[in-house]
Amino acid sequence: MFQVPFSIGPVPRSRHDCVEMKHGPAPFLCMKTGAFAVAHGAHHPRRRDRYGKERTVEIGKGNLFCTVRFIPDYARSVFGKYFPQCYANKDSFKDFIRVFAENYGDLNALHPFREGNGRAQREFARLVCLECGYDFDLSCTTHYEMIEASRLSFDKGDSTGFIKIFSQAVTPIDDAPIRSDDHLGILTSDDLTIGNEEAYDYYGYGEYKEAETYDKIYEAKINKMDAEKTISEAKSTLKKEKGSVLKKLNEKKKEAQEIDESKQKPERKKSCNKQNER
Repeated sequence: MFQVPFSIGPVPRSRHDCVEMKHGPAPFLCMKTGAFAVAHGAHHPRRRDRYGKERTVEIGKGNLFCTVRFIPDYARSVFGKYFPQCYANKDSFKDFIRVFAENYGDLNALHPFREGNGRAQREFARLVCLECGYDFDLSCTTHYEMIEASRLSFDKGDSTGFIKIFSQAVTPIDDAPIRSDDHLGILTSDDLTIGNEEAYDYYGYGEYKEAETYDKIYEAKINKMDAEKTISEAKSTLKKEKGSVLKKLNEKKKEAQEIDESKQKPERKKSCNKQNER
């Protein structure tokens, strides 16, 4: 059984909920394992049992999200690469945004809960950015734009929508503007004004009974993520080894230069003495 490493409440629908979340229990994140927790907000009384608990039904939005059978393996694969890849590319903004967007899309396909997946994912993304030296603030975009980027990533494996959004939403932490205490960066500009619960509820899933085809798809996705992680780690190792070899070569070159200089000094001195004798 997959032990869900995080717990969440519903998406906030008022400034009061934002403040409660902002000053609630501090979120924490274990970067090595991917385990994380999000501060609790006010639970919706009718859907309390759906938040933060691993689902046991197939859910989707056009296509199925990760099938129940593969939730544990998919979670292991995506969390195993999400933060390491982002952290490895943190020194280049362009590379960081590309990798961050790809991993955001991969995690979006997991959807381990019946409700609350979006808020948990965005809080996790915020913490990853913070650890990598960046600020994460979705108030520059809209609920609709995030949905469209999610669909593009989920349906076609295309991260360009997220890249466009995150290129504006993510900024170096030193350049981040000063905000009010009740500002919550995991909300888009219209999340709190979009209307009633039914209009807002993007995750009003249809439930599926047959998922054999999607089992094969997600098994392939897991294998792909594991392979990409192995390749990434191998490249990182080769880069370190190459750097170590270059360092040793430079040290040898420096030693050779010092030896040559030490040999040339007596010869120069001897030449100067001969000129003085003349």
